[in-house]
Amino acid sequence: MIKRLNALKQRKAAAVDKMKTIRAEAGEALFSEAQDAAFNAARAEAEQLTTAIAQEEAAIEAERTLEMPSGSRIENTGPQIEQDGGKYGFKSLGEFAVAVKDSVLRPQATDDRLVQLQAASATTYGNEGAGSDGGFAVPPVWRAQIMSVVLDDAELLSRCDVMPSESNNVTMPVDETTSHQTSGGILAYWDSEAAAMTQSKPSLKELQLKLNRVTALVPMTDELLQDSTLMAAYVSRKAPQKIAFKVTDAIVNGTGTGMPLGILAAPCLVTVSKESSQPANTIYAQNILKMMARMPPRNFRNAVWIANQDILPQLGSLNTPVKNVAGTVNVGGIPIQFDGPSTLTGPDYRLMGRPVLFTEAASALSSLGDIILADLSQYLALVKSTGVEADTSMHLWFDQNLTAFRFRMRLTGQPWLSAAIARKSGSNTLSHFVTLQAR
Repeated sequence: MIKRLNALKQRKAAAVDKMKTIRAEAGEALFSEAQDAAFNAARAEAEQLTTAIAQEEAAIEAERTLEMPSGSRIENTGPQIEQDGGKYGFKSLGEFAVAVKDSVLRPQATDDRLVQLQAASATTYGNEGAGSDGGFAVPPVWRAQIMSVVLDDAELLSRCDVMPSESNNVTMPVDETTSHQTSGGILAYWDSEAAAMTQSKPSLKELQLKLNRVTALVPMTDELLQDSTLMAAYVSRKAPQKIAFKVTDAIVNGTGTGMPLGILAAPCLVTVSKESSQPANTIYAQNILKMMARMPPRNFRNAVWIANQDILPQLGSLNTPVKNVAGTVNVGGIPIQFDGPSTLTGPDYRLMGRPVLFTEAASALSSLGDIILADLSQYLALVKSTGVEADTSMHLWFDQNLTAFRFRMRLTGQPWLSAAIARKSGSNTLSHFVTLQAR
């Protein structure tokens, strides 16, 4: 039935195309006698096919609900999954993927639940030709689950100022002022009784952002597809892991070209100088304290340390030197606050009271960016409201008996600040993002 339905739809599309061609050939002129006859014939055929398609769809629905002996057709015996008003009936992403694979190998035995999914909503299915090509859109119930895993695993993205976007191009107003300056932007003044108040106005600029695309292409062997539970666990874990790391890496190292603008490339980044004669592969307590001094106090309460795991031994031995009375010799040291995971501090490492997030996106020990102090709530992340789009096809690696699962996500991001903050008192600038000079 599915094969006949697709054939009817293709015939209708051909009839409609013929009508369009005749109309285009006539242009502004009236139809000739031959054109008029051909157009009316194509229109009559399209109308007949519309009726035939409706009848075929009704027959498919009737067959789907017909009680038949077990094995004569693929039955929907699993618990129903409610999503967007439709009942997809699949127990897991794995079961859905196996049904897609089987429908391509044996079109005459296409799972009824795929037909049901197609009827439920055009947005949860490929297109009229996609099924025969092995391409089906994954139902939104699993797309939502995968999206939530991406947000959970991508520690940095989940901490950013995430905004959903309906468009791939976004223009936003941004406050250009970054300091307690004496001119430009909104200002406050002391004045006297009955004196005219001094006016000021916001200084805004337009921030134009274009969403970029990150993808994961996951091949699966036919043998692995035999076990839908194992396959579902594998794909649901691997695809978000790959996307999550790409997003995390871009938030730290992105160039802003074809990807988000990362912290280390942002013009608002503050880099703290190393100590005099500080050797390579070291981190001193003074480095940490000076980094803290370059972040606005109100932002430190939201900040996290982003670090390469290779610095862990350095963090464990940090202490503030204690000198002799003459101040010439170190006679001891006071450890600065660094805690490992515990029942008191929770699952995170914590440095000076703030969580330490170890990630391979951070630079190697002794390089610029091996440790970053960041208030990620000041990093704007625009994410396409559709979340993660997921599709599957068996034809990309057909000769290797592999099925491809494709996951796509559109997003972009950059720090809100366009420059470091100039202070009213003091020469050192401040920022929401601070790192340490290479040693």
